[in-house]
Amino acid sequence: MIDQAWKLVLGLALIAALAVVSATKRYLSAGGVAAAAVIGVGVLVAGGLGWLIVLMAFTVLGSALTRTGADLKGIISGLKADRGAKNVLANGLPPMIIAVASSLIAGLPWSVAFTAAVAAATSDTVSTEIGMLSRSPPRRITRPWRTVPPGISGGVSAIGTLAGLLAAGAISLLAAALGLMTEPSQVVLAALVGFVGNLVDSMLGDLAEVKYKCGAGALVEDPSTCDQLVERIGHPVINNHTVNAIAISIAGVLALLLSMI
Repeated sequence: MIDQAWKLVLGLALIAALAVVSATKRYLSAGGVAAAAVIGVGVLVAGGLGWLIVLMAFTVLGSALTRTGADLKGIISGLKADRGAKNVLANGLPPMIIAVASSLIAGLPWSVAFTAAVAAATSDTVSTEIGMLSRSPPRRITRPWRTVPPGISGGVSAIGTLAGLLAAGAISLLAAALGLMTEPSQVVLAALVGFVGNLVDSMLGDLAEVKYKCGAGALVEDPSTCDQLVERIGHPVINNHTVNAIAISIAGVLALLLSMI
């Protein structure tokens, strides 16, 4: 058995290794690397090595899928890092807060909430990245008879949705294998609530997230890509990072409440 001191050393080594790889491969910007390191250390100290590995699984999977099929997604590699500090904080801060809460308030099923939160982040990321490879255009989750451009928040595809469900299940099984959960019902709950978090993310992205309509009729999330800006849709304060943080937090809180019933 590895004692706590060695688990801490191993965890710090994993965080350092991931930081170096993320910076070298430009998976994360400099700010993103710093934010990821802080979140990683917080989860390691508050939750433990197993909690850190679950969170790192999300990071590694998300980075790998972002580069998968880059040409098909229309991504030009090498220009800038895939994700910045805001993206890292939106996805990593809610799980870290749950981990810190677990070290301060004993007796609650925090590990289920943590797993569900990470499962939600993973499910959403996998759905987005795999869905962008779909041959069929994504459809609005609230109005499935309407299509939207690939990558637009609120758009869903069959293959992306299925991939998101499988991703949530994989994170939950990994957490169980690492000892974060022992009851089969907890594993199922964390996976399903994580997937629900993905759906909540899509619904918020469709109904509330700010988007912009260009002069040519294109719908985009970055107004700088428009030759002529025609219309703003959604609330200007609610962007993709805000939606991610809200959906992941909802998944964590919901899993905590349901596992206490």
